[in-house]
Amino acid sequence: MTPGPMLVAVNFHYVRPSFEARFEAIHGLTPEQFGRQVETLSRIGTFVSADDIRDAVAGIRTLPDRSIALTLDDGLREQYDHAWPVLRRLGVPAIFFINTDPILNRRLSTVHKIHLLRSEVAPEHFLAMLHRHGDALGIRLARGIDAERARVQYEYDTPEVARLKFLLNLTLTAAERDRLIDRCFEEHSDGEEARISQTLYMDAGQVGCLGHERAIGLHGHRHLPLGLLSPEAAEEQITLCSAHLEVLTGYRPFALSYPFGERQACSSQAAAVAARQGIEFAFTMERAGNHDLGQPLHLARFDSNDVPGGKRPYWSSELFFASAPAATWCRDVPAPVVADSVAGQPS
Repeated sequence: MTPGPMLVAVNFHYVRPSFEARFEAIHGLTPEQFGRQVETLSRIGTFVSADDIRDAVAGIRTLPDRSIALTLDDGLREQYDHAWPVLRRLGVPAIFFINTDPILNRRLSTVHKIHLLRSEVAPEHFLAMLHRHGDALGIRLARGIDAERARVQYEYDTPEVARLKFLLNLTLTAAERDRLIDRCFEEHSDGEEARISQTLYMDAGQVGCLGHERAIGLHGHRHLPLGLLSPEAAEEQITLCSAHLEVLTGYRPFALSYPFGERQACSSQAAAVAARQGIEFAFTMERAGNHDLGQPLHLARFDSNDVPGGKRPYWSSELFFASAPAATWCRDVPAPVVADSVAGQPS
């Protein structure tokens, strides 16, 4: 337990009225559940905005001792339709981190194709589809998934779902997974990707509206693990996303959420690339609190399930801020210097 001020970030994805589907694959909150959790969090801390964090990083102001930042990743339309009205009603700021490729090109991110396929196709049939298309594409798939390793890795899933996730996430390269899922989704959706994309993601007007509230951040052009890309590819993802969001919102966003958020996806190299592009702070998915802002490109963040009001909170409301561990990722290296040409923009 470390005393003193702390910034806690909490991340959300799906917020929709119903999660009914053929197969359980997409998890999230209803608007009512989302509102109750936000109200629960309001009783243990003070909500802060992107501009509040930016100014604190720059030393212009200090944050409240128990600060809470709410974030919503992926630029999903349901976040605008169902989470944003709740936040407005409660007067709570948040940061919406947007992928721009789905908006501009009406494409689905691979991660969302997987969610949709798993919600509509039985696990055993999905596995068969993967093997069939893998053979056609020359992608060698593991035929015998170690059931025990899969169970340990995905302890909350059924054995069939655990094997499916293990195959997709731990036996394929990102390029192989993209090619394979593209082929499976094309077969299943019968060429409807553009239409589905329009219903799943925010449109330009909605992003512009959130931009007017200065509630927008970058999530990369495509939903790719920046830390696993070459510096040139990571720079392209940030540059494209930043430029497109500036057109849509009228200002150049300065906050980033690393797609996937795992340690390898948030490397020091990725942070250095982000800093060169003028990113002033960025969130990982390290489950911890931020006792200082000395590494603003590696701010830790909890999943909404982990915090009070969530499905599996680590600690009670009374103990949360006192018990949350301090962030440790990349604390042993100097923080990258943010490019002056962008960092100097006024709030």
